[in-house]
Amino acid sequence: MKKFSKAFLKCIEETQITSVRAGKGREKFTGIWMVSVGDRIFARSYNLSARSWYTSFIQGSDGDIKCGNEIIPVRGVKQADDHLTSAINKAYEKKYAVKEHNRKWVSGLIQPERIARTMEFIPL
Repeated sequence: MKKFSKAFLKCIEETQITSVRAGKGREKFTGIWMVSVGDRIFARSYNLSARSWYTSFIQGSDGDIKCGNEIIPVRGVKQADDHLTSAINKAYEKKYAVKEHNRKWVSGLIQPERIARTMEFIPL
């Protein structure tokens, strides 16, 4: 199984807004919050809309993550390992809650309905 490079994981850790695109015909990237836990990358959908990056991945589309100048093709898989939930929550808090204006969004991301929309990105 392929893994993300250490340099790409470091980029994810250091970049506040990472870009993702998924779905047929999508050329533009959407900026979202991503976190890494170990050598894995995760994101949560805050608002569930019909034409979102999250729904495109759930429907089976492949996509790309862009961090810095590097674009990595990925598949999105709904994260189902409850043992990782706490680590993902902590990663969001550590990375984003350091800024006061982000705290309400981080609080939202660690609520059950958003935890249920956790996506893991698998490099292709």
